[in-house]
This record gives sequence, structure tokens and C-alpha cells, in this order.
Amino acid sequence: ALRISYIGEQGWELHHDIDQQKDLLKHLMQAGQKYELGFYGAFAVNSMRLEMGYRAWGVDLTTERTPLEAGLDRFVKTEGRRFVGRESLLTRQSDDDHWSMQLLELEESTFDPFYMHSVFQGDQVVGMVTSGAFGHRLGKPVALAYFRNAVNINEEFSVLILGEYVSARVKQV
Repeated sequence: ALRISYIGEQGWELHHDIDQQKDLLKHLMQAGQKYELGFYGAFAVNSMRLEMGYRAWGVDLTTERTPLEAGLDRFVKTEGRRFVGRESLLTRQSDDDHWSMQLLELEESTFDPFYMHSVFQGDQVVGMVTSGAFGHRLGKPVALAYFRNAVNINEEFSVLILGEYVSARVKQV
């Protein structure tokens, strides 16, 4: 078993032979009855990972943005290391045209944010949502969005969701 979690809660990933899966599930469900253990689905996982600001490959993490732009600085060690793309990575980060990913908390709206909604500061488009969902533990919608470097992330934003402007602020994680 590995101690991991993609949802911000304590979790475990169990590695076992496939023929043990049915018995393992039965025993886990029996042991978890007193804790009201139950099942949850992909939408719940998406909601919980977004509340934590965890990025997902294919929407938040793509080949179009660097790991530094995606806010994964703690996983990228450039000092005293050589690797393919290092100079390009550092050049891009020091360029005025680079992006930065932020987690947004939105006011409640008719619709939850999802991929490619525009983020405004005043009447200027300053970013784009990569993924979003209603954060059930927070009681409000959350979204990850890329912003141009020059944007003041301490000010208020609005996200245009299907014709409705929804107020948003950067959530500190």
C-alpha cells in the first residue's frame, strides 16, 4: 500500500493481485461499516481535488504550459542540475509573457465553471479557466485558471460562464 491522496484527505492506494480484489473489497466494506464507509464517483473526486488546487493532466497540465507556469515550482529543481529544456524553462519563466495558474473561489451561480471560460479583471480578459466544479466542502464553485503574469491576483475577477459574469477571488491554498 502507498500513502497517497488526490482529494486532500488521508488515503491509501492498495496494490494487490487482481484475484484478491473481490475479497479485499468485502473485508474493507465490513471493516468500514462503523465509519459509514461508502463509495464516491468521479465527480466527487474532481470536486475534492479542485478544492485542494490539485492539477489534472490534460486540462490543467498540458504541453502548452511549463511546470513552473502550472504552479508546480516545488517539484522542479533547476539549481545545479542539467536537463533537456532547462534553459527554455527558465527563459520562459523570466519572460513577461509567461502564465501562472491560480485557484479561484467563485460566488454561487446558475452554472459551475468548466474548461475555457474567460476570466475578466474589469472589462479585460486576463485568464482562462482550465477546470472547475462545485466545491461541496467549501459550499461554493472553484476553478483553476491560467493568468498572464502582469495580472494583480489580489484584486477581484469575474468569470464569464455561459453568458453570466460570476465574481471570483484567488483562493490561497
